[in-house]
Amino acid sequence: MGRAQEPITRIAEARALEQEDFAKALPVRLRGVVTWVGPTSFNFQDESAGGYVNLRLARSRGLWQGDEAVVARLRPGAVVEVEGVTARGGFAPPILPRTLRVLGEEPLPAARPATPGRFFTGADNGRRAEVRGVVQGFRTEKGLTTLIMNANPGSFLARVPERELPQPAALVDAEVRVTGPLQARFNTRGELVLPVVALVSSGDLVVEKAAPGAPFDAPKLPLAHLSSFRPEPLDAHRLRIEGTVIYADADGLLFLQDGVTGVQARRTAAPQAGDHAEVGDRVELAGFLDGTRHIRGMKEAVVRKIGRSSGPPPLEIEPEEILAINARAAAAGLIAEPGDFDGRLIRFEARLVDVVDPVAGQPRLLLATKSATIVATLASGAEAVETLRPGSRLAVTGIALLTHDVGSNPLKPSVPDGVALLLRNQDDLTVLEAPSWWTLRRTVIALAAVAAALGAAVLYVWLLRRQVGRQVTLLAGEMRARREGMVEFQATLRERNRLAANLHDTLLQTVGGIGFQLDACQVATEQGEAARAAHLEIARRMVEHAQGELRGSVWALRALPVNGRAFPEALRELVGHVAQGRPAHIELRIAEGLPMVPELVAGNLLLMSQEALHNALKHGQPGRVEIVVEIEGRDLLLTIHDDGAGFTPGEEEGPAQGHFGVAGMKERVDRLAGHLEIESAPGQGTTVRARVPLEKAD
Repeated sequence: MGRAQEPITRIAEARALEQEDFAKALPVRLRGVVTWVGPTSFNFQDESAGGYVNLRLARSRGLWQGDEAVVARLRPGAVVEVEGVTARGGFAPPILPRTLRVLGEEPLPAARPATPGRFFTGADNGRRAEVRGVVQGFRTEKGLTTLIMNANPGSFLARVPERELPQPAALVDAEVRVTGPLQARFNTRGELVLPVVALVSSGDLVVEKAAPGAPFDAPKLPLAHLSSFRPEPLDAHRLRIEGTVIYADADGLLFLQDGVTGVQARRTAAPQAGDHAEVGDRVELAGFLDGTRHIRGMKEAVVRKIGRSSGPPPLEIEPEEILAINARAAAAGLIAEPGDFDGRLIRFEARLVDVVDPVAGQPRLLLATKSATIVATLASGAEAVETLRPGSRLAVTGIALLTHDVGSNPLKPSVPDGVALLLRNQDDLTVLEAPSWWTLRRTVIALAAVAAALGAAVLYVWLLRRQVGRQVTLLAGEMRARREGMVEFQATLRERNRLAANLHDTLLQTVGGIGFQLDACQVATEQGEAARAAHLEIARRMVEHAQGELRGSVWALRALPVNGRAFPEALRELVGHVAQGRPAHIELRIAEGLPMVPELVAGNLLLMSQEALHNALKHGQPGRVEIVVEIEGRDLLLTIHDDGAGFTPGEEEGPAQGHFGVAGMKERVDRLAGHLEIESAPGQGTTVRARVPLEKAD
């Protein structure tokens, strides 16, 4: 048995494992200082690195065996010993504890300044660090205040208990230094989305430079130059812009237009008094530069109304022309003139193709222009699209939103490859021409209905034919079973009659004669020994004769079925058996190339031949019997001729007199759809000729 693996004792060693080794549940025994405590996890740090202990995952996997009271008293600064295993987590590898011991208390480890290369990749995840940045906004929920930070240029989050930071709005636009263990927001691929600094208290946040002033004291920039070239870069502080509101919704999304330039902006989640804007308002926005789109905008903005107007009129322009203007500018390496049109109010005519599934309750219209397809989203007034029919010619007014193709060449400029449209309400839709009632959709529906009816008819016919076929098969099977039963009954009846006739003509008469001889023996006893012996000899011979007759009948019952033998072989065996002990010469001739005779034909012809031979030998007393088998066309011809006494056809004894031979032969041949002829005359012998079609044998 192998030696148990020694546990890992340094946090850095656990973090240095390969990705595939994290999930091997390698044993660890780590000692460190707790730097942050959450509801189901905590960070701790030793002299080598910082780590992350996941209690929730350990409990769900049944690993945790420790004292819950110890967990409840856990605080930053506690020195703990964690015994458990490694695991693979959502981003940095966690430790899953089995037991946890508190060994004492120590000061929190010193925090070192974060370096961008390690901070924005998550390499120092779990270690205490200092990070500087500008507070650009905040969100408060579930007892935590999250500060939205910009480290110029990278963004990150700082989280602190809500009770420790009662007035976060006072920090917006201030330069601060935050200290705490580094954590991460990550995606389901295990990739870092945003770094996070976990603050324990307000003491972990130091304001190094207060906000420059009131929001609207920020430097003012024209919309067209929000992120244009300048010899000195903009910092992460607030900027101020001015324009006319062309769109505003309850979620804080705004579009401003000034001249030919439009800008997208988002208001702060903590609006100030009077921070409200409507379409047509002339406003100032104070906020931070938003670089999340290909085109710069504003985020975390506050609004100040400075006037009122009817708003800029929409520009009459086709989407194709917008794309062409931008493409020419990109090819020349110049700024698009008179503008790129993103975020600007435009108007054009289009055909309604369809109304597609809504997103967030907002219907989307699929529009077709001369050479482009546009998706237009209706922000409010969803009931307006219920009356629209595909094929309608519409005049649409909305805010142009350009989509960009960055491409694989990083040296190429970002070129718009499509135009989407944001419709503000139902007033941005005007029906210029209603479609014909007989639309493509209705045509498709009609064709589909016809196709469905035709398909149903075809299916019905197919099912009907299948049902009829099934019933026919059942009926045929029933008829075949009844026919076979009737044939079997008739055959059994005929065999019983033939056997009764044979027994009557042979065995019964012989037994009667034996009885007569025995009676004569009794009378002859009085006449002397010689007379009695003579009668006994005659009785003995009659018994031997009866044995022979009975043996022949039994042989016929057992041997006549073909049982897989060829017809010629079975016929030779029959002739050889019948010829034994007979004075007549029996000759058998079978034509060469005789085809395979079906068993049904062979069996009946054998029984017919046996009957004909017995009749000839018993009643005709012939000297010669000739049997010939040949093929004429598609028929098998069997002829049995003897030179015996003959008889007059029609005057022979039949079933009424207890003789079934001739009737049995005819029945057997008729059963095979054949024809039987018997030619005879007194003193001229008898010829029995049977013609049977082989192709109708089944």
